[in-house]
Amino acid sequence: MKNIAKFTLIELLTVIGVIAIIAGLLMPAASKARAAAARTYCLNNLKGIGTGFEMYLQDSKGIMPTAAQTPSLGLNGDPRICDVLSAYITTESKCWKCPSDNEDSYITEGSSYEYNAMNVERNIDKSRRSKADIIVMYDYYSFHGRDTMPGSRNYLFGDWHVGDLK
Repeated sequence: MKNIAKFTLIELLTVIGVIAIIAGLLMPAASKARAAAARTYCLNNLKGIGTGFEMYLQDSKGIMPTAAQTPSLGLNGDPRICDVLSAYITTESKCWKCPSDNEDSYITEGSSYEYNAMNVERNIDKSRRSKADIIVMYDYYSFHGRDTMPGSRNYLFGDWHVGDLK
């Protein structure tokens, strides 16, 4: 006859308790890893948009495009930045949507990233400021944390690097 392992109720509850404690310890780490992955995905999106900007600028003699900062407000007839760059990045491209965009900016604006309208029709190569200090696009909202937290928004700069404000 085979030996069948028999557990008492206390042993079974102890094992279940230990598993629950381990799972409880791992959940915050998994959550942080998911948030870091979403932020990295968002940075990669902005880098892809930066490549589209570079191609646009080659065709437009270095002049930044005219586009609405917040198209849904309808303040003027300026097109959305995703439409302006559509010859270089398709509007169906996934790079226009941040994975952490819970504000539905992508739906209302066509992009999770806001175009800095201060750059409209400027040649950033001839700016007095360093291209590394010129903000071209950024998250509409603090998708990656509280407003005051470093890293809560991602930015695309004029030298086409992506990151956070210093």
